[in-house]
Amino acid sequence: MALPNSAFTMVEIAICIAIIAFALVAIIGVLPTGLQVQKQNREDTIIQQEGAFWIEAIRSGAQGLDYLTNLVDVIHTETFSQVLGQPGGTLTMADATYGQGFRNGRDIVGLLSLPKLLFYTNERGQSMLFKSRSTFAFVRAIAGSAIEKVPKNDFAFAYRITTELVPFSPLAGFNTNFNVPNLPPAEWEARSNAFLRATLLRQNAYELKVTFAWPVYQSRTGVRVGNNRKTFRTLVGGALWRTNVNYLQQRELFFIQPSQFTVGQ
Repeated sequence: MALPNSAFTMVEIAICIAIIAFALVAIIGVLPTGLQVQKQNREDTIIQQEGAFWIEAIRSGAQGLDYLTNLVDVIHTETFSQVLGQPGGTLTMADATYGQGFRNGRDIVGLLSLPKLLFYTNERGQSMLFKSRSTFAFVRAIAGSAIEKVPKNDFAFAYRITTELVPFSPLAGFNTNFNVPNLPPAEWEARSNAFLRATLLRQNAYELKVTFAWPVYQSRTGVRVGNNRKTFRTLVGGALWRTNVNYLQQRELFFIQPSQFTVGQ
């Protein structure tokens, strides 16, 4: 007895094609979004790791990170210093951009540790005011794939890092102003003590803020920076050590010397 022939009808074939087409449209529509999310997660992970690294490097005054010379493309600084206590005291402006050619990682950390505001006494015994208006660098990521490392890091993930180091004081200005006329003796004493405390804190405590902007890419008009931003903050206990080098236009370098604490017996 012969078996009857069977096959798909045209309606069934049309339904199958429609299902496959719908699936392809869904995949093609969702795939770019998934790839973008993956890219953003990768960038966020790298920035999180880079932030922890730079915060620790600056607040510890690191001087042995010589491999940074392969990663930092450019550092830009804008500073000025002024002699205080003299009519028309000498004002020195310095606006410089340093490209590749750093001798060691110590100089890179020293440039990125420029304080926003610092009072100090120079070698001539003059009271000086030092300010930095802008300090930033273009850096290629330390973290990431091994195939993006030197000497093949032309396509490595890059970002701009901006550093701000300011003296820290938890006290508001009016709480330390003891020169206000007609202050009661108790208030004058409290404000003068607060002023002394704030002065000591400013000399030994700093707030460090590191801001990342990414991605960095080249265009016809120059270097462009994307709209992504992330900021890391921390408090640093220690003193600033000032020095300079015989290149980098004799620019002053600053390093944080962390305070050392021991448990008394």
